[in-house]
Amino acid sequence: MLYTTAIMSNLMSISDVRQQLPNLVAKVSKYLDRVVITVKGQPKATLISAEELESLEETAEILAIPGALRSIKKGIEQIKKGEFVRLSDLK
Repeated sequence: MLYTTAIMSNLMSISDVRQQLPNLVAKVSKYLDRVVITVKGQPKATLISAEELESLEETAEILAIPGALRSIKKGIEQIKKGEFVRLSDLK
């Protein structure tokens, strides 16, 4: 799934995250925000929605296929050049 919304990242200390966890979970789930959790000022973990994680995993799986990225780039170039067949023309 592709997202057209800009993904926001927020830095928060682990103690602040503990206090606001239910609200943060709702926020990352609804708005696809990310919360970078810090410990002693250093980023240690990131809270993201399950939907975003699934999307990232699917993308990584596709890109792990040998030649996939090259094929995707080739397809994008063909579309830009108008070298494609419309679905309606295949019927």
